[in-house]
Amino acid sequence: MIQPDPLYIKNLRVDPPLILAPMSGLSHTVLRQLIAEYGGCGLYYSEMLSARALPLETPDSSPWLRSTTRERPIIYQLLVSSADELPTAIEKIESCNGDGLDLNMGCTTALITKRGGGISLMKDLRRAEVIVKTSRSATNLPLTAKIRLGWTLDWDALKEFCLMLQDSGVDAISVHPRLKQDRFKRPARWEYIGRIKELIDIPVIGNGDVDSPEAAMRMFERTGCDAVMIGRAAVRCPWLFRQIAASLSSHVHNESLPEPPDAYNRFVSLLETSFEPEYTFPLLKRFTFYFAKNYAFGHTLWRLVHNAGSVAKAAELANEFFSTQTPSLDSL
Repeated sequence: MIQPDPLYIKNLRVDPPLILAPMSGLSHTVLRQLIAEYGGCGLYYSEMLSARALPLETPDSSPWLRSTTRERPIIYQLLVSSADELPTAIEKIESCNGDGLDLNMGCTTALITKRGGGISLMKDLRRAEVIVKTSRSATNLPLTAKIRLGWTLDWDALKEFCLMLQDSGVDAISVHPRLKQDRFKRPARWEYIGRIKELIDIPVIGNGDVDSPEAAMRMFERTGCDAVMIGRAAVRCPWLFRQIAASLSSHVHNESLPEPPDAYNRFVSLLETSFEPEYTFPLLKRFTFYFAKNYAFGHTLWRLVHNAGSVAKAAELANEFFSTQTPSLDSL
């Protein structure tokens, strides 16, 4: 059995080396709290935050900045297109007691790439370099970058980009090994995580297609990565980190699997205590889209919640659904 060492991102210890990925509309305080209650996650990322808008926001005015002491350590991810946006945005992250800063260099959303953010930075090495160096000079916090493989499969360009990140002051790189145009149905190219790990001296975090303890074990074994980052599968199964941590270490006790309805109702409870009413129903619908995959007839659950009109009605309909349905065994 593989027992990976704790990950160190600069002076930040991540143990176990299992990380919640930044996901828009999903990696907010409620999901992070729920995952923390089950245990097994060593580091939490926020969803991406606009560096341009961030200086005007506070945890009181912006729910995306909110966190609790249970969600530690936490790295805030910045969506940035120009180095000029960085100094005041980084000051805001530091004022919110963030444990680190991540630069989003992998988002493929058209609106973001047209504005020069996300994966567009992988086509503009010099602009990306200025952004990284400006970030590094503005903070002593651990600095990470999340990337894809690029716009086309070009190892020389990818190699140059990763070396630039390292030489410019990034402390760790998260690699989602898909191209810009790849959809999630196309398997992640794990071999490129391994190639990048062999290329650079800073830690490499693997991301993509890890949805079980067995998949996490395979990623560690096949790529040599320093940590595993999990996204959508952790929304579907918030207890997944605990399962993986137990499979990696005899010191972590894997308790009996939770009942999915209990997890769903706990999410609803945390949602109502953490966010204002105008945010809760849209966020519940987004969460349900993934959580419903625990059930063979999950599309029915999704439809019921989507059309409910309120959190209270959605929870009522969801529990009626749970009373007649059994979770798919292969999802737990």
